[in-house]
Amino acid sequence: MTSCYHGSLHVTVLILERSIEYKNQLCKSLQEYWKLKSELTCVDGIVMKNERIVIPEVLQPEILRYLHVGHFGIEKTKARARTVVYWMGMNADIAEMISKCNTCTDFRNKNPKEPLRPTPIPDGPWQLVGSDLFTRNNEDYLVIVDYYSKFFELAKLEDTRSKTVIMHMKSAFARHGIPYEVRSDNGPQYTSRDFKDFARKWSFKHTSSSPYNPQGNGLAEKTVQTVKRMLEKARIDGKDPYISLLEYRNTPTDVDSPANLLMSRQLRSILPITKEQLKTRVIPAEKTYEKRRKSQYQQKNYFNNGQKELLYLKPGQKVRFQHKGQWTPGYVKNQVHDRSYNIENLDGDVYRRNRRDINKSNEISFRRPILENDDLDDISETNIEVPEQPPIHEEKVQNHVPERSSGPEQPYKTRVGREVRRPKRFEDYL
Repeated sequence: MTSCYHGSLHVTVLILERSIEYKNQLCKSLQEYWKLKSELTCVDGIVMKNERIVIPEVLQPEILRYLHVGHFGIEKTKARARTVVYWMGMNADIAEMISKCNTCTDFRNKNPKEPLRPTPIPDGPWQLVGSDLFTRNNEDYLVIVDYYSKFFELAKLEDTRSKTVIMHMKSAFARHGIPYEVRSDNGPQYTSRDFKDFARKWSFKHTSSSPYNPQGNGLAEKTVQTVKRMLEKARIDGKDPYISLLEYRNTPTDVDSPANLLMSRQLRSILPITKEQLKTRVIPAEKTYEKRRKSQYQQKNYFNNGQKELLYLKPGQKVRFQHKGQWTPGYVKNQVHDRSYNIENLDGDVYRRNRRDINKSNEISFRRPILENDDLDDISETNIEVPEQPPIHEEKVQNHVPERSSGPEQPYKTRVGREVRRPKRFEDYL
């Protein structure tokens, strides 16, 4: 019998030994090829599956490297492999290889949007408000919007210090009452110690969204766009912007006008109106809730078509997170909210990110970002080992630099036998 050596297997047993009639007559390592026996042939000592070469196990890692030389995605690499080579479990090996590739992880696409989670409808007006700052024509403004009535307060700021923002928020709260909860972005005005003291003394809960995630403060962001358009149109027409603001508050939205929902009355404006229409008219909270619930249900069904939740991340888990337009290596420090995490990078700096801006990493080791002037030949094989479960520090880490090792770093060899030494300019990272 002619034998085509296939690593530790003699696959030609299936090709030439016709006396074998049952799968269990073969050793376990050959049984996986039993279903392919009609497709296997031996040509000049090479085992073929139809027109594809069957790759021995010992050569599979090398073929994988050749397949991935262009750093294509998983599906494209699989498609290329299917044209020329074959082995059992090839697709799984390709997927695992690409998921651990540092370069491919650097250029990974952003996560898709997660399913919509509508904000719970408040029981009444001015219980839940959103806040945001914006700049227009070199002038800074503060917006405070009520989630129940969509009524918003607009204040022009002398500066953007936290104390100035707090002063204007106190003015609004003195008119309408202190809300139970204030939502905002993660701007410095809202994360300052002064604002934390303000929330504690005025007895309201403050919830901030993750950086670069405007959806987390959606109503305030949407209101900012409305106000910007309103002010710009008034400027172009040479009209009084406060008249526009008054009319907006009197204009019905999905349930009724913001003024009616907040104050149970219409506001007198430049339009003619009877005294009867200016009388107090209470809108039942049940009516508002039912209309809002139906609206949210429709929006949720439309938005969530085909969307799925991203997996929960555990403290200490290796990840890549968006930072300055790049997928930066790090690990999970802790979860802030359902979709918000604190991530610690390799230098010990902590960043807060939304789950959509975080990718789970399967990399065996992390690689430092490559600078434009770096010699690629020196650092192409220089990776940094990161433990699977790094220690979690309770205190907030800022600009932490790991301690240097007492002795010089020993060179190591790559998979192909090349000896690699860390370049001197990376000694600060030791």
